[in-house]
Amino acid sequence: MKIAISGASGFIGTNLSDYFKKNGNIIVPINRFLLDDESAEKLKEALSDVDVVINLAGTSINHRWTESYKKKIYDSRIFTTRRIVETINSLERKPQLFISASAVGYYPSEGCYDEYSSTKGDSFLSDICYRWEQEARQVSASVRLAITRFGVVIAEKGGAFKQMTLPMKFKVATVVGPGSQSFAWIYIDDLVMAMKHIIETPSINDIINFVTPEHVTNKEFTETIAKHRKCFIRLTIPQFFFRMILGKASSVITEGQCVIPHKLLDSGYKFIAPTVEKLADILYNKHG
Repeated sequence: MKIAISGASGFIGTNLSDYFKKNGNIIVPINRFLLDDESAEKLKEALSDVDVVINLAGTSINHRWTESYKKKIYDSRIFTTRRIVETINSLERKPQLFISASAVGYYPSEGCYDEYSSTKGDSFLSDICYRWEQEARQVSASVRLAITRFGVVIAEKGGAFKQMTLPMKFKVATVVGPGSQSFAWIYIDDLVMAMKHIIETPSINDIINFVTPEHVTNKEFTETIAKHRKCFIRLTIPQFFFRMILGKASSVITEGQCVIPHKLLDSGYKFIAPTVEKLADILYNKHG
């Protein structure tokens, strides 16, 4: 199988590329040069004989949201997706499947939601996710569309988890105030295998929540990991600290979404790390 990936050199893209390559697939990286206006024909050529396109492109949201950075967040998602979709639609031989990333930030921070919930939040991130997904929906009806709403992606040596657990090296566990906010997450190996599951399961389409089935708060997640890391100091960092550093972008940390992965569960996907306890066992028991 030939799989094209935008954002192939990023944290998630690298894990996906490595897995699919090891299993005999050909990876076609869609780099930023292919997405330039001058490279329209080169992008068309790159996508002309692929079976699957996975769109992961998007600059980090973990940055103070100045007006210029908001534009960067917007452009890196909306315009990139638009360019890829327009190219797919122009192909004579179209891919069988287009997987386009989104995020659980689409949902409000109050309540609990699954893929069949139409409720959208009213934050900047909710609006970005909505517009991002609308661009993906412009793909040809002959192409199966999967929109994957990611929770926080957890991996031992990358992503947000590395930053979250940095104080634990000194036996200090830090809870993000207030601590009661929902924390929707997914283990990187589950993300990769769920992508494989989508590719191999033609009946799955449209919105798919990429989160674990267990609902936990930020405090519960941190306390469970801290127990396995044998942390003896617990600190709660108040919201205003994050607001001082990140401004409105602090809402990504101090607020959260309760999200249910009904489509993955209903289609028979078995999570590698369905709970925080299982995640901790995987990450730390292998070290003895």
